[in-house]
This record gives sequence, structure tokens and C-alpha cells, in this order.
Amino acid sequence: MKNPTPIRIIQAFSASPLESQAIYHAIAEAFTQDTPDTICLVRPTKPYICIGYHQDAQRELDLGTVDDLGLEVIRRQVGGGAVYLDANQVFVQWIFAPNSLPHSIEARYRLFIEPIVETYQELGIAAEMRPINDIHVNGHKIGGCGAARIGNAEVLVSSFMFDIDLKTMASVLHVDTEKMRDKLYQNLQEYVTCIARELEHPPEPDRVLATYLTKVARLLKRPIMPSESPTATERTQLITTEQVLANAQWTNDGGGRRIAGLTIQDNVTMHHAVYKAAGGLIRWVLFLNGQEILDASLEGDFTVYPLDAPLKMATALIGEQLDLLIGDRWNHLYAQIVEDAPGLSSEDLMRPLAQIAAEVRR
Repeated sequence: MKNPTPIRIIQAFSASPLESQAIYHAIAEAFTQDTPDTICLVRPTKPYICIGYHQDAQRELDLGTVDDLGLEVIRRQVGGGAVYLDANQVFVQWIFAPNSLPHSIEARYRLFIEPIVETYQELGIAAEMRPINDIHVNGHKIGGCGAARIGNAEVLVSSFMFDIDLKTMASVLHVDTEKMRDKLYQNLQEYVTCIARELEHPPEPDRVLATYLTKVARLLKRPIMPSESPTATERTQLITTEQVLANAQWTNDGGGRRIAGLTIQDNVTMHHAVYKAAGGLIRWVLFLNGQEILDASLEGDFTVYPLDAPLKMATALIGEQLDLLIGDRWNHLYAQIVEDAPGLSSEDLMRPLAQIAAEVRR
């Protein structure tokens, strides 16, 4: 935490949707002991949808509307939920060496969020951190953040929300009925805010980001190395990373979820249950023959380390008897696989399984 070396700043204010997500992935994937801690400040040229690593695009999005609007869907290697992104936001992406950050994810969130909150406050916006990883203004959300370990780097991402298109955001998220979509739009209007809503005369992005970098330098006690470009190695990795993130199979079937390949027969039943924990929404999808788990998928908008922990837990369930799994056996499995999960306990992740077990017993 007392590293005096400069922090490299990379600005990409005319990034394509794909590049706006690929750039921090690529720097992390190319990260070595000689790579400087890096902050990317990124603004996309066009709107798009970004889904979390552990999410199912078909379950989270109205893909018909997404197609009608001509929006790209990009899956990131960071947890969290589906978001509509456009040029009204400037993304803040930290790609740091692990020893430059606190050990726990919750402590990293606090460190990462503090200069964003202080920047908003200096602009006259009464922002504050709301645990686990949100930024609020008088009860209204103005941002959240996500974390992941990619390659040899630790990644934290958020954004400055200059304005927001709530109507489009509500239109692309999956709901069961149009009445529910109207309610979703109303809820977003009441719950979400942005700089344009909070200030009569919003500042230009350059002023906001200059203030932010000053806060970062003061908080981390490290100088800023402004307006650098990715290295040749990072640019080469960026090409590969863009190819991966643009792949339809990665977008639709990737992430840390098991993709059920079962043929549903008379003796096979599918069950799913959700639980909203402090750390995010948890969804289990199980395929059962009686109490025997034939396949499983763990989805949601949570953050967990390691990134593949949900996949490992779902895989470990195959062949288990659901009614025998609940309890100490599950806690042992959680302890073996999960290193850190802010706002998610072993009991939280087990709750949907217990709901399914109760349903099956009925």
C-alpha cells in the first residue's frame, strides 16, 4: 500500500463498445511484475449492453428489443449485473498488482470507491458509499463497482454517470409482462440518479476526471503518469481479447456457469430458485431425478473469488443427493472453493438450494 511508483493513466475517449471492455481485460491478461499499476478512463462511442460474468443473457435481457435497437451484448469477466452503457458515462478501470491493494475484496471496494465519492462531493453531489459496492446520493444509486482477478492483476471497475437513458435501460431488461416493464421504468426513475439530475449546471468530463485523478494521487500517495498508451504487448493482447469477447459462444454460453446438456425426460425435472443477498442476486438452476442432482448452474450478479468458484460449486453438486447436501456438507464445499465473496455467506448461497429441496419434498 506504500508503493511510491507512479500510476499509469490510459485515456480512451473514443473506444468502440468492444474496446471499452476489452482494454482492461487485455492489460490484465498481459500483466507482469514490470507492468505499472494502471487506471483506464474510457468512454464508448456507441451504446451497448454489458452482462456480468455469472449471468445468462437470455434470462437477463429482452434480446428481441436488444436486436431491434442494434445493441451489442458483451460479457465481461467481472461479476455484477446487466447494464446499459453509452457515451454519457466514463468508465474507471483499475488494473493493479495484488500487493498494491488490500487483501479483502470489501476493503478494495472501499479504497476504490473513496476517490469517486470525494470527486462527486467536491462537485456538490452528496455521494457516499453504500456497502457492499454501491455509490448513493440521498438514497439514489449513482454507481456501483465490480472486481475480479484476471491474469496476474486485480481489476476494479466503475463509472462516472453524467447522464442516463432510463427508458432504453428499462426496455432491454427481461421482464415477464409489459406492466412489469412499466413498473421497472418507474422504479429506475425513483432509484437511479446521475450528475445531470443532481446539478443544474453539470461540469465537463475533463474537469470531473482531473478532480478524480487528484483524489487518487492524494489517497494512494502516489504520483500520476498521465495519458500513456498501451504497450505493444498489450495492443497485441487487445486483438486477441476482442476476438474472445466478440465470440457469440462466449457471449451466450460463457462465464462461470454450467450449461446444461441434458435431454429432459419424464424422470428429469428442472427447478430454479433465487435469493437476494447483500452481495447480489443468487440463482440456482438444478436438473433432478428425484433427489439426485443431474446438472446444476449457479448464476447471478454477485462477486466471488476465484472467478470460477460458481462453476466449481455447480460441478461438485452433480451426483449428490439434494436433501443430504443441505447443511454441513454444503458448508464444507463452500469453504473448500470460495476464497472471498463480499456480502455472500455460505448460508446465502445455500438458501436457493434449500428452497428447491423444500419444493421437491412437497
